[in-house]
Amino acid sequence: MNSDLSYTPSSGAKSQVEEDTTTTTTTTTTTTAKVSKISNLEGELGGVVACHQAVHQQITSSEAQEVQQLNGSVQTQSGLNSSTTTQTTTTTSKSLSAPAASPRAHLLDENQVRGDLAHRLVKSPSTSSLASTQSSTGPETPSSSEGYHTISTTSVVTTRKRKVRRPTFEARSSRLDPEMLTKNQDPFRGFHTLFWIVMGAYGLITFEQNWTKAGRAFGGTGTLFSSFSQDAIILAISDLGLVLSTGVALLLIKVIAKGWIRYRVTGMVIQHCVQVLFLLFAIAWAIWREWPWVQSGFFTLHAISMLMKIHSYIAYNGELSEKLIQLKKCEAAYAQLKKNDATTTDDNDNDSSSSSSHTSDDQDQASQSHHRLASEAAAALLQDSAVNPSAVNARALAAEIDELKGELRCENGELWPANVTIANYADYLIVPSLIYELQYPRTDRIRPMYVFEKVVATLGTFTLLYLTTEHYIYPVVFDPTISPLRALVLLLIPFMMNYLMIFYIIFECICNAFAELSRFADRNFYEDWWNCVGFDEWARKWNKPVHHFLLRHVYDSSIESFQLSKSNAAFATFFLSSCVHELVMMVVTRKVRLYLFVLQMFQLPLIWMGNIKVIRETPRLANTLFWLGMFCGPPLLGVAYCYA
Repeated sequence: MNSDLSYTPSSGAKSQVEEDTTTTTTTTTTTTAKVSKISNLEGELGGVVACHQAVHQQITSSEAQEVQQLNGSVQTQSGLNSSTTTQTTTTTSKSLSAPAASPRAHLLDENQVRGDLAHRLVKSPSTSSLASTQSSTGPETPSSSEGYHTISTTSVVTTRKRKVRRPTFEARSSRLDPEMLTKNQDPFRGFHTLFWIVMGAYGLITFEQNWTKAGRAFGGTGTLFSSFSQDAIILAISDLGLVLSTGVALLLIKVIAKGWIRYRVTGMVIQHCVQVLFLLFAIAWAIWREWPWVQSGFFTLHAISMLMKIHSYIAYNGELSEKLIQLKKCEAAYAQLKKNDATTTDDNDNDSSSSSSHTSDDQDQASQSHHRLASEAAAALLQDSAVNPSAVNARALAAEIDELKGELRCENGELWPANVTIANYADYLIVPSLIYELQYPRTDRIRPMYVFEKVVATLGTFTLLYLTTEHYIYPVVFDPTISPLRALVLLLIPFMMNYLMIFYIIFECICNAFAELSRFADRNFYEDWWNCVGFDEWARKWNKPVHHFLLRHVYDSSIESFQLSKSNAAFATFFLSSCVHELVMMVVTRKVRLYLFVLQMFQLPLIWMGNIKVIRETPRLANTLFWLGMFCGPPLLGVAYCYA
């Protein structure tokens, strides 16, 4: 059997970044070449001299005659469609002959000769010039008769797919993690320590002022504390029910894995119906309970986060189910190709044994053997890859099978759907990532002291957040005697401090704590967004989990599914993000004001302005404009919604 058909699956996992793949389509054209008189034709074709040497080595010098070549006929077909003319391949058949002075001299090892021909044709410079592209309305199979030999040629056409960007997970720490600062000997680690000392002093001063004025540490009736404590038990139960209700995603994938339905299109319809009902129920429940802005905002944001998780889980596993179907088809085609190759090899062996047993037909058998080898040489010259077509198809199928298995391989080494389990889904819910993957980088163990450190940091930072809100923000936004302009000025520093503390609580404390509990090793939840020179860069850096979700499931999906351009896909992604943010404000305020939507969409002209040459070439100026926008945006929103 041809060694090119041997297939050994790879054990390595596929890279997270999908490379460009090739799709091989096969078109078969059958041509015939009439065997005519072989004598009195002179001349040699330089491109096939190396091929002829394989035959000369097996024929004795006394019996060998000059190898000669015939130019085959050129066939041209016209398409059946009156409006379109289809070009057909012009193929050339080369025939070799030698007199049968000694019959045993022509009993050639055809497999060896065929392999040698293919090996030499790969290196032949004439191969590429003789390659042709085939196109026909259907295969033509003329009846074979004496003096004719049938040649089957296969054309390989490759197309390039769009490169899909995917986030690459790797073991790394967050930038502001004290462990990371110490490990890297960061020169600003002393300022990190000083910052938290100042924040502690700020908390003590605020606590003392609140105690002196009101006689209490955390306010009383009608303050922020009452908003936090209202309906707290029902909120906790509702949030637990929200998380458990996401199990419908696991149930849907179970049904798809069983083969009861296909993800395309039935599973996709069910998926989107489930997601819409999930979000609508969460919003309706928050409004019906009449929670204050703290509870309603938290519950709505958590519902949107869970919605993104289940969308990624269903979409990713649904695509894997389709790839599993494709894998089975490729394996069946590969097995059939090997079977056909084995049958062809057996037929060639039978022909050789028959020629040796029937000495009376030795001359005819030898002549037919030469014609067949010459025909295969001509067919090989017409191929782009200049090798045996069946070997090309086998290698392409083997590569595709290997690639599909790499995509379907789970952490335990088994193929999908081995990951569709309750344990795997529960682990995914804890992992601080909004996109689902079969394999995540993991740490060796859970460090309890690390988790404890993050819990303490969360409580301490939240205390500062609470003091700032109640002491510096509430008295301003709820005082009707303060003008909006003066309120905007008074809220610049408090809102910026709250923004930084909320960022630190979510991305440095909570995400790292859940990453430690799930042994999730990639702690790159944010990048150095404080050095941004534009809001487009800020959108990519400050919230990496959401950025990864939008990149895979909105931006890339809109390009692939709706054939949008990159600019239109970016606008659609930005528009959807603005709508979701305004939805949260609608639930919190119980009104549709569109202030947040307008301000977020206003970032588009700011992004354009940041690309002006003067600003782009002055990073310090661009970073200054970025921070001015960050200072003015949050207090402007607070004043707009509260005064409305």
